Amino acid sequence: MKFLRISALATVVLVLGAGVASSQTWAPLNHQPGVNLGPMLQLRDGRILAHEEQSGNARNWWILTPDSSGSYLNGTWSSGGQLPSNYAPFFFSTQVLLDGKRVIVEGGEYNFGQAVWTTLGAIGTISGSTLTWASNSPPSGWSNIGDAQSIILANGQYMQANCCTVQEYLGSAGPPWSWTGATGTGKADINDEEGWTLLPSGKVLTVDAYVFNTNTCGGSTASELYSSGTWTCGPNTPTQMWDSSGHELGPAILMYNAVGLGVNHAAVLQFGAVPVTAIYDPVADGNGSWIAGPTPAGGLDAADAPAALEPNGKVLAMLSPGEFQSGCQMVEYNPTTNTLSNTANPTNCPSDSSFVGHLMVLPTGQIMFTDLSGLVEIYTPAAGVGTSNVPLITGPVVKGSMTPTNNVVPGYNFNGLTQNNGYGDDYQGDTNYPLVRLTSYSTGLVYYGITHDESTHSIAPGGLMSTMFDRPAGLPTGFYKLDVIANGIKSSNFVVYFAPVI
Repeated sequence: MKFLRISALATVVLVLGAGVASSQTWAPLNHQPGVNLGPMLQLRDGRILAHEEQSGNARNWWILTPDSSGSYLNGTWSSGGQLPSNYAPFFFSTQVLLDGKRVIVEGGEYNFGQAVWTTLGAIGTISGSTLTWASNSPPSGWSNIGDAQSIILANGQYMQANCCTVQEYLGSAGPPWSWTGATGTGKADINDEEGWTLLPSGKVLTVDAYVFNTNTCGGSTASELYSSGTWTCGPNTPTQMWDSSGHELGPAILMYNAVGLGVNHAAVLQFGAVPVTAIYDPVADGNGSWIAGPTPAGGLDAADAPAALEPNGKVLAMLSPGEFQSGCQMVEYNPTTNTLSNTANPTNCPSDSSFVGHLMVLPTGQIMFTDLSGLVEIYTPAAGVGTSNVPLITGPVVKGSMTPTNNVVPGYNFNGLTQNNGYGDDYQGDTNYPLVRLTSYSTGLVYYGITHDESTHSIAPGGLMSTMFDRPAGLPTGFYKLDVIANGIKSSNFVVYFAPVI
């Protein structure tokens, strides 16, 4: 059991040997939300949805809309609606569904501040600028969901874990919403404290936290792979990744490569809840293989912690010492050199513990940070994007003028090759789907279409795919530069024209 984490945290003073990079910067939003915020989701129209946390009203969601030039630093806040009257969760599952107009929230370790591992859930429907929430029943027969993990599979289906058993359940890819059936036979241990990482093959990787029962996949260093409804044992991690007191675990991020370890293709960086990291090579053999990564300095670990993949290929992560102790430090993993180094901290770090942090890559390539406080900041990483990671529009985007709905954009790498943002069981902020940004040739003003129903949700590189988008409301007549953005990386642009129907 994890205790409600809203009390004051013990102060820990650390002497850290690694230097802090000087080229990376944090900046507070010019318009702060006025409430404490935690989990974030990227909506399909470029806005950011954030949940009000722990000393506030946990039924509330808030939306950050970028300004007319596309700046999130200058963005403004509006209501994202309220969850149903019986539902105010902390530590829950979240995903944006593929139809582009719905958000799902499931479970919660706490409801109205009480530890209940609830089965409550809700689906938010987006209409214009508003979001309306309605209750969603749990899978049949489930007595818990709690702080469980979720994922959108490569085929577009939603998969939900039960925190406290080996159960998983699938949800429909498109409207109407429904739970479609149980899945995940053969799970070696219960889902508690684990995270799910989508691989280019379409498999899902998890590192077992070895909670409550004997693991049949290799004990304390087990990992597992999900494919076609079944879990199988994966290779063992180099060392135990979870902490023995709380069975916590750190985030896992699928990187573009790990060339510093001789892996010149996608690889997973797994942070431990003890001061270790490990890297999973998914193509070394049939089940992949693990190798040790660098050891965090100063006794830092990721016992519940956020991480995000920067467009330049480095991984930004928030670490702190021990379990739920203050003394955080932002670090970057460099896959070229296989090193961890300190980077600049946001204002409330090092007084924070890593578990309060949340990271979300923005369409600009910057990374937004919340920490259950009322201060929201944005990190600007060092420049640079690998050419193999850039979305490519193959065209033609639209034939003639944009239509109000279902404009088709074909191309490659639209899903961004990675989920990009990680935490584990308590928070999912995946951004592995395309956005369509329109920039007016005459005014320079920025608009976002509403993307939906891409032809695949696979993150395998090099596969031809397409996405549809709806024209933003109130778009002025004229010519626009259209680009596709995935995980903060934009394509080259195409010219499109809009004229209203007369």
